[in-house]
Amino acid sequence: MSDIHFEALRADLDQLSVPQGQVRHMRWLVPPLAIGRVASGDFEVFVRGPELHTVSSLVKRHVQHGEWRPEEGGAPFSANRIVLPSTSHFASIATLIAIELMRAGIAGPRGVQPAFTHVEPIIEMAIRGGALSENVVTGLLGELSVLRQLILFQTDRPGAMMRCLDFWQGWQEGGRDFRIGSYSIEVKTTQSGASIHEFSGLHQLEPMSLPSGAAEQLKLMSLGLASSSVMGETLPSMVSSIVMLLSTATSGSDIADEFLHRVSLYGSQSGAGYVHGTMREWAAYGARYTHTFLPRLYRIDDPAMRLLRRDLLADTFVQTQRLSFSKRLGPTVSPC
Repeated sequence: MSDIHFEALRADLDQLSVPQGQVRHMRWLVPPLAIGRVASGDFEVFVRGPELHTVSSLVKRHVQHGEWRPEEGGAPFSANRIVLPSTSHFASIATLIAIELMRAGIAGPRGVQPAFTHVEPIIEMAIRGGALSENVVTGLLGELSVLRQLILFQTDRPGAMMRCLDFWQGWQEGGRDFRIGSYSIEVKTTQSGASIHEFSGLHQLEPMSLPSGAAEQLKLMSLGLASSSVMGETLPSMVSSIVMLLSTATSGSDIADEFLHRVSLYGSQSGAGYVHGTMREWAAYGARYTHTFLPRLYRIDDPAMRLLRRDLLADTFVQTQRLSFSKRLGPTVSPC
């Protein structure tokens, strides 16, 4: 079976139909290697044996070791699983990964780890667009942390739930992360223990004139989120907690469904977004994050912020439209 060709295996996967319920359709290629498909339509690559060691942090997020069943009630098998989205081109990616693992000798006497290590750079390249990057995940977690706090203040006022959801605008490309009347909040997350943040341009720290003619009251929310193996929240658990709040307070799923739709659009400009219904069990989203410091809210018009201003650059050769920079803020910037 190790001499199977790409086109033949790709055609086989076209016949691997999407099952119903708790069933997994599988195609074993060689004893240590299989490709499966589940009810969500996602493709799975299984490598039997002990937990694999990875070099790439991206691949590590996608590989999950555990006990799996071919179908409901079937005998479990121990394997490493890589999950790929259900869109059609990922069938070709699953085929590519499987073919390269077989060519690297995954069924040979040396065992699965050398073959996996040899193919890992190809796996990293193949799955790069399959899930949000870690920076995007922590950014989304930061914004959802703020949204959840806003919702918690309104749990006794169901009619205000949709307004809270509308305050969050970070799921759209451009604009502020939150807009509440004339107040706006830019949310920044960092995995550092200090408020060190990257900015894509001066506009992120420049108040603007609102359509009403009022001056924008701009704030900067700084959150520290670091990965943890023992405590903290995952992206799926954060999303689930907000869904529960919205569903319980409004006695219906319409607002919760709209929230999930907006979450799925977050970061989708650079690849696939997070679809809670089908991706919540993905290893790529299983990382826990815990706060490294209490959230800090800064007032942009505080003179102690010492911001880089556009007018100071007007007489220089700096192209402000291409300017990106980092900023380190103290726990407090003003004694007031």
